[in-house]
Amino acid sequence: MQATLTQNLIFQSEVKDRSDKLINYFLAFYFLVGLGLAPFYDTWLIAIGIGGICILAYYSTKLLLPASSLYQYVLSAVLGIFMAQFIYQMHGMFEMHFFAFISSAILITYQKWKLQLPLLIVVVIHHATFSYLQNIGFGGIYFTQLNYFDLQTFIIHVLLTGVIMFICGLWSYQLRKYSEQQVAQTMKMAELQQEAMLSLERKQNQELLEHSNQQLLSSNRELLEARQAADQANQEKSIFLATMSHEIRTPMNGVIGMSSLLNETALNDEQRMFTDTIINCGETLIHVINNILDFSKIESGSLELESDDFSLRQAIEDVLDMFAVKAAQLKLDLVYEIAEDVPPNIMGDPLRLKQVLINLMSNAIKFTEKGEIGIKVDIHKIGVDGNMTLRFDVWDTGIGIPEDKLHRLFKAFSQVDSSTTRKYGGTGLGLAICEKLVHLMNGEIDVESKDGEGSSFYFTINTMAGINNTVAANNCNIDDLKGKKILVVDDNQTNLTILKRQFENWNLRPILTSSGAEALVALQKDKQVDLVITDMEMPVMDGMMLAKLIKESYPQLPIILLSSIGEEFKSDDRKLFISIMNKPIKQQILSKQVFTALRNRSAKQEEVTVKSKLSADFCDQYPFNILIAEDNEVNQHVIKHILNKMGYQPHIVSNGKEAVKVMQEGLHSLILMDMQMPIIDGLEATRMIRAINIKQPVIIALTANAMDTDQQLCLQAGMDDYISKPVKLDELMNKLSKWHTISLKPLYE
Repeated sequence: MQATLTQNLIFQSEVKDRSDKLINYFLAFYFLVGLGLAPFYDTWLIAIGIGGICILAYYSTKLLLPASSLYQYVLSAVLGIFMAQFIYQMHGMFEMHFFAFISSAILITYQKWKLQLPLLIVVVIHHATFSYLQNIGFGGIYFTQLNYFDLQTFIIHVLLTGVIMFICGLWSYQLRKYSEQQVAQTMKMAELQQEAMLSLERKQNQELLEHSNQQLLSSNRELLEARQAADQANQEKSIFLATMSHEIRTPMNGVIGMSSLLNETALNDEQRMFTDTIINCGETLIHVINNILDFSKIESGSLELESDDFSLRQAIEDVLDMFAVKAAQLKLDLVYEIAEDVPPNIMGDPLRLKQVLINLMSNAIKFTEKGEIGIKVDIHKIGVDGNMTLRFDVWDTGIGIPEDKLHRLFKAFSQVDSSTTRKYGGTGLGLAICEKLVHLMNGEIDVESKDGEGSSFYFTINTMAGINNTVAANNCNIDDLKGKKILVVDDNQTNLTILKRQFENWNLRPILTSSGAEALVALQKDKQVDLVITDMEMPVMDGMMLAKLIKESYPQLPIILLSSIGEEFKSDDRKLFISIMNKPIKQQILSKQVFTALRNRSAKQEEVTVKSKLSADFCDQYPFNILIAEDNEVNQHVIKHILNKMGYQPHIVSNGKEAVKVMQEGLHSLILMDMQMPIIDGLEATRMIRAINIKQPVIIALTANAMDTDQQLCLQAGMDDYISKPVKLDELMNKLSKWHTISLKPLYE
């Protein structure tokens, strides 16, 4: 409907424009007719004046009111005036009256019947007025050349004029009506044609859609087949990884286990070095295996993060402890700094956070030959509902990374130097795992580095403050120690900055020096120093030499030495210091030693003694009658000797069938059950034992598989716990002590 109205308006506009062009010619013709009639009776003034005024009236109205149709009604009146002019110019010639009918016919072109009305009005007024004036003998009036023009003749004349104009108006109305109908029919035809085209197009589209659907169904079948193949391949990969993990961990259990047993015997220094090397290499290989398994878990989407409340400072110190010995051997400074506004406890997965930090620290140690390695933590952003983003920076002063190699860092199995002559080894998985773990913690990881100037790896994690968010007290009342002066001597500027900030937080006054010579000068200038803290490894004058010089002049001044792990001191040298602290410096230990020293308390030197983890009286504390179900002879030998050293006399069987047979006697209270054994595996053996009417033992799985699904299978089969191979002494001891405590309350009757 709206389209039809619009089209009608367009058509009417075209009719108007076309009619206006024709009228321009007719008005010129009328004006010229007036000029042509002027010579007959010398009516030039009338022809020019009246004709000019009529034309001026028409065009003025049209120009002044371009959006209005008023000029068309003015035109109708103007045409009537032209008729009156022509009658006057020809002194009432009857033929001039026909110009009224000509004008009425001209107006039909506008297709408006109302335009006949102004012309009719002008004709009636003109005829009535001029015929009356002529009849009464008024001079200068010319209406007709007849001698008489009575009322009857006037009425007939007017009626005929009205009929003619009515017919012209009727034609205008009919033309307009037919034009609108034609427009409507044209629009209808256009709609029908468009509908036909749309119908044809829909038919074509339907055919294309059916064809596309067929292709889509075919593609879906192919995708489904590909997905099933991928799922099967992924399952086969998981089975392969689990199998390989078992096959690799089984001999590694023998290597690390027997090496640990050997390390517990009386060895000379060279032999202990050999066993330490074997253990370290075994741990390195296990680390590589764990990296591959972790990468596989992340890729398959089966790795889920925990959300625990843990101490951030303790987690970082645990990581640094792992690298303290290595850093000491390389003479590297390990430092860390946690911003004061960072909560002591946060929510997250401490194991995976440590894994990221361990990987980054391991790389830093590997590629740094001198200088320092550090960890810094601060708040990157605080969100709503207690959420916050923490930023971790792990930096080093190592060899750096070329700019053109930075893009390869986080790609799996990719290394900066992949040549066969490379100096540094590795699987190329560490940083790839870091990136994926950080993404799982809703963070980002990146690196800044310059070749030869060190590197800085930084990452963020999304977390929130822990529930147990209380700062550990120092157990020292420090109000009476405010303002005490501490002379700090260290050639490492980062250490100085961290210690300065820490002492200022404790309301102490640090005096910072970067060498022994500067420290001696500072002591001469300010003899009110209450405590000296000095690093051991410094150029020109080390901490030992400085302490001897200070004791000569200030024998009562307490000195704390910051030493790398593993440094040996003579008894006389130890007496120079009230405390020797191993780096990296831990905040709680530092506070305890500093406040103790400031109170002039004598601190006894703790003797570092190597205490055997294995104790023959362990079985007396945690008594168990142990059955070992293990088919591998090496593993049998390792576990048996470990338990013998702990005072146990375990019974050994080589498959699940024998384990079930032995347990029918009900003599054993704990079983170390291997999962994969011939005849009957550990899972089936466990189910059978749980079905026997005996006092049920504690069953701990021995599994070389590190997959979560395998561990879940152990628990579903009825096992109480599991230990991953290779068996670690601490873990085995923890499991025995744990289940002795739990088994005091019978679990299975």
